Amino acid sequence: MKSSTSISDLSAVTRGTYGSLKERLLSHIPSLSRQQKLIAEYLLDNLQEVPLLSVPQLAQQSGASEATVVRLCQRIGFSGFSDMKMEVVENLREEMHARALQGVPDRIGTTDILEAVAELERHNINQTLESVDREMFRATSDTLFEADHIFTFGLGISAHLAELAAYLFTEHGLRANHFGTHFTSPREQLVTMRPSDVLLAFSFPPYSRQTLDVIEEANERGMKTLAVTDRLSAPAVAAAGQALVVATHGMTFTNATASTHMLLNALVVEIASRHRGETVDALSSSNRILRERQDLVNDG
Repeated sequence: MKSSTSISDLSAVTRGTYGSLKERLLSHIPSLSRQQKLIAEYLLDNLQEVPLLSVPQLAQQSGASEATVVRLCQRIGFSGFSDMKMEVVENLREEMHARALQGVPDRIGTTDILEAVAELERHNINQTLESVDREMFRATSDTLFEADHIFTFGLGISAHLAELAAYLFTEHGLRANHFGTHFTSPREQLVTMRPSDVLLAFSFPPYSRQTLDVIEEANERGMKTLAVTDRLSAPAVAAAGQALVVATHGMTFTNATASTHMLLNALVVEIASRHRGETVDALSSSNRILRERQDLVNDG
């Protein structure tokens, strides 16, 4: 799978995002306690995981206590672990946003906000077209079509995308549902899933640990897992069996969605073109149901 973002570009973002934290850790290491050093060394080796970690997870991974995690954060100048984590996440958002605007004509200062946003979305779609590996795209459509049942999942704006995906798949004759947020944990909803089912997860910055937990749980159950995310270095790419990368750069700190909508529409069209009979039957049934419903409304 090729990407229009070079390795050097990703490295530059990583250096900028985590550079301040790395410098703080290195400058304080000589004066840290033995337990604090264990945490600092783990962080230095796994800086990219900072946005995904909780205090208990960091304590477990580093072999230190949760109280020591908090004390270390305060020692290097943060009010606590959440303060350190939020600084990293905000820096990541700002730098990804700045990198997204490279090569895009500067329209932000103009009064035509509609045109500026549309131009950035066109840039996202063009970048996605360049980066999506066509063989992986076709393999993903095959995996979706062959599934007994498709379950979609996402948090934040990804929840909207997961619901849209389930709707599109159902309309084209595939059995699909999205995971809701009314359960205590999304993983509770996996208890009914079988190895012949497929999980499609959407994961965009700031990445959610819950999304990775759902993917990992599905993998353990022997299911096929698919991810739609924003870059090849995203945690979901390593966790899922297959992944498609889309550009989601926005004018603000939220992820833009036009390229993901385009990808989802392309997947159902690909499925429809290669499995025409099943898709036509499903669309015909849906249209008949809608006509019957419209007749009832008109008669009333």
